[in-house]
Amino acid sequence: MKILLIGLDDTDNETSPGTGWLARQLARECKARGLEPVGITRHQFPQDPRIPYTSHNSGACLAVASDNGAEEQADFAYNFVGDLSAPGSDPGVCVVAQDTVSQTVIDFGLLTTQEVVQMSDAMDLAKAQGIDLRPLGGEGIGVIGALASVGLRAGGMEGRFIALPGLRDIADRVRSEDITKLGIDLEHAEGRKPNQEDEYETFQWVRPNLIGGKPVWRIEWSNEHNAWIPIDRKRSRPLE
Repeated sequence: MKILLIGLDDTDNETSPGTGWLARQLARECKARGLEPVGITRHQFPQDPRIPYTSHNSGACLAVASDNGAEEQADFAYNFVGDLSAPGSDPGVCVVAQDTVSQTVIDFGLLTTQEVVQMSDAMDLAKAQGIDLRPLGGEGIGVIGALASVGLRAGGMEGRFIALPGLRDIADRVRSEDITKLGIDLEHAEGRKPNQEDEYETFQWVRPNLIGGKPVWRIEWSNEHNAWIPIDRKRSRPLE
């Protein structure tokens, strides 16, 4: 199986669900069409007054498993995202096979986490790299975050998982094996060594970081809860 990456951004307005929500709807549609979702990552960009954004200026990247890696299998994503994007939004979508994403695109993604870039930069780079990147409405500036999200996901070191198979079914209090069976690595903070009897308090909000191309849950010991708890506990948006 090969992995296709679908990047999307700027699909919402001030009152609509966020891009993460739309990415999860897209994941369901992909599954219905025979593409198996393997995770959605959220990627944070600068909250700079020079950049027009709705809430937190983050993009999303959906990874799906394909039998042959043909990008045409996900062509429906453009119409799907365009139809579900909120009125007044500026959506952009990018579809590319993960193993074809170059270091240049990865570097572009990293650049967007630090600096302001232009829509023309994204479109020119996609054209030069032979990547299908499309503005879907409004001013179409979502193409920047869509291409950047693909680059960051392919780079494997910048982002946070907002969806994985089984992630949203995790109970409040679990054992390590309940987490690791989902393919999530545990990164325990220094200060106390974990043991098999330890419990993990999830607060029903497990969002592993993208590290080394894998989901990694960073946790620390809490005497108050007598359990390991997530270091990242802040929900960025109700419908992420």
